[in-house]
Amino acid sequence: MSSTVDRLRAAYDAYNGGDVASVIDFASEDIEVRPPAASLEPEPFHGRDALLRYLEPNMFEFQRADPEEFVEEGDRVLVRLRIRARGRGSGVEVNDLAFHVWTVDGARAVRLEVYIDGDDALAALRAGR
Repeated sequence: MSSTVDRLRAAYDAYNGGDVASVIDFASEDIEVRPPAASLEPEPFHGRDALLRYLEPNMFEFQRADPEEFVEEGDRVLVRLRIRARGRGSGVEVNDLAFHVWTVDGARAVRLEVYIDGDDALAALRAGR
């Protein structure tokens, strides 16, 4: 396993432990984040502060992102995630898959693309070659 995958695994572990700052440390200052097209706010955004706001639990009283698989191709890594969450106030439980495609330059992530569909995520991973 590569050091990039090791760092991503550690970042997800930290996130699940409530340490969002460790994920931010992995990101470049001007990281580009592309939320899923079906998101309430689907427009890309930039920077660590914006990433922090995106990752912090907001409408959920509980949320986890457990990596199930890593697929690495060059400077890009596709992460298949099991997302578990509980709605704040509603108590609605979420247990679904999501896919992150990270682009890494050196020791920092420069882009995070979020997908709901695994085929779309895999296509994005391969398009970045």
